[in-house]
Amino acid sequence: MAMLGSCSVSAQAAPQLLLMADDLQVCSSERLQHCNSDSRERLSKSSYKQQPVFKITDEGLERIVNMAWTEQSNIRNQAVEILTKARQHFADDIFSQQEFERYLRRSDFKLSNSETSAREFWFNLFDFEQQNFFDLLEQKQGSGKRRLKPEVDINGTRNWVTKDAFAALFNAAQSIADAKRKPRIAYVTGGSRDPYRDVEYYQALFEQLGFEAHWLAIDGAMQALSQTNDPAKCANLAEYQVSRLASFRRDILYPQLYQRQQKLCQNPEQLYELLRRSDALFIADSSPLLLYHAFYQNANQPSELLKKIQEMTAKGQLLVAAQGESVNALVGGSQNATILSGEGVQVLTEEPIIYGNAFEACRLGVDCILVTNNRKLSYLQSGVLDLFPWGTLDTQVARHGKQPRLIKAGVQSSSSMIFGLDSNSYASVERIVGEEKDDIEVQVFGEGGLWLGDLRQSQDSMSGAMQFGPFDSYFLTHEDKISMRGGVVNVELAPWKQAVNTTSAGPLVNTSTPFSRANYHKLGQMQCNTGAATAGGSSDIDSQSYELILNASGASNMRKGVLVKGGKRMGVCSFARISTQILPKAL
Repeated sequence: MAMLGSCSVSAQAAPQLLLMADDLQVCSSERLQHCNSDSRERLSKSSYKQQPVFKITDEGLERIVNMAWTEQSNIRNQAVEILTKARQHFADDIFSQQEFERYLRRSDFKLSNSETSAREFWFNLFDFEQQNFFDLLEQKQGSGKRRLKPEVDINGTRNWVTKDAFAALFNAAQSIADAKRKPRIAYVTGGSRDPYRDVEYYQALFEQLGFEAHWLAIDGAMQALSQTNDPAKCANLAEYQVSRLASFRRDILYPQLYQRQQKLCQNPEQLYELLRRSDALFIADSSPLLLYHAFYQNANQPSELLKKIQEMTAKGQLLVAAQGESVNALVGGSQNATILSGEGVQVLTEEPIIYGNAFEACRLGVDCILVTNNRKLSYLQSGVLDLFPWGTLDTQVARHGKQPRLIKAGVQSSSSMIFGLDSNSYASVERIVGEEKDDIEVQVFGEGGLWLGDLRQSQDSMSGAMQFGPFDSYFLTHEDKISMRGGVVNVELAPWKQAVNTTSAGPLVNTSTPFSRANYHKLGQMQCNTGAATAGGSSDIDSQSYELILNASGASNMRKGVLVKGGKRMGVCSFARISTQILPKAL
């Protein structure tokens, strides 16, 4: 049985994992929205690489007609018609994706022999078709053989959480490295359909932080080529990028990176050596499916590179930092789910799509994109990187209302714990040294938090598909800690937060739409801030009413305070051991 404690947690822990929200982005010439005003002005110059730019040319129109960016030839012809019309507007100017889509939204012309408008045509395309379309129009940034590179400015980054998160990454790596040298970091971008786009951004970022940085150029295309055991086939890397990643013309737009990866493809032992010498591994925001194809030779057969990552992490020789959806891929264990997709509260009533491994879900890049863009809940009944065996992970949980999909996936897969990282947050995960291998400590930082559910006590009662809970839930905010020792949960809420007294005579806290957007999170925060013993609400889902019930008891703990950092003041409220249920209710 889980217990709530207030004992302090040992600081003797080996660095292991850093979980980072997807919105922790550093100021750069490609990410000007994350810069302060001075840096934005400085980095807006044409001497630095900006966001991808596009142009309508005769060569581009020819590619749209002849290349297999979509399976339907009539779509290719209609796309050419739209581009021919758009050329009258843009002429020979370059434009961004946002500018092109803005032009389509304002256009009212219809396609030939059709009642379909250009706007309707475009927004009815699959996501992968739109991405491939832009691949064929993208232009190099630079003049002649000189290609522009992005400029990074950590100090000019607006968000203090971002700066603290990357500083924490550096400090943890420095603690592993020999004090006489710089910490070394390897970084992976191969979980993205475009494995080259952010390579120079991360290289500049990590060097500015003080790392010796190296690109670990592994992705699904490289892994597929390595299985051929024929280095000569590395000459066909561009073809494999089209089929395995759904990515076109990377060899044309990033020739130096392409040639570099070709050489590594012919001599993949160099990747193993780069990893072996590293103190930290950073995995950029990635599709868990594409990461699986990057690190697995066949279904459930991890590559030697992944085995080395797991070995070094277990020995405390390597810190692994994952950002965005790559956090989901850290999961390990046969009873934890790697969540791939799922939006809306409908996930509670629909049967999820469950894959044994990523090869069952997809083998081609286009198919992988379609799986992850599905609104239905889907997950792998297995881990990908197998570095986090303590439960199922998800991101953007609180502020984007993803608790229902995390709860559903956790219950269906029989997870003992579920962990949901919120936006604008990061968390360190450390295995406690000298005790049981499953003993860990998690500490949370940032303006968001970490939502958790302890499902161990109630798996039997949740065996029915229509009921979820009761289970204990937690929401930890800046500087809170939670640890598991011998199966016992201990929470240490930051001492600068003040206790909230729980009273049955407190205010009534309820909502008529508990599962709409961030209302689940807001309901918990209202209960936490007011000390209400009960909070809840009901909502109709597919002709069935569901009720959310949050009950505080004598074992619950709620503390609130004012976080003053980064020139801002914001109220935060943490809670522990709130009994949580989602129950069907008669209409």
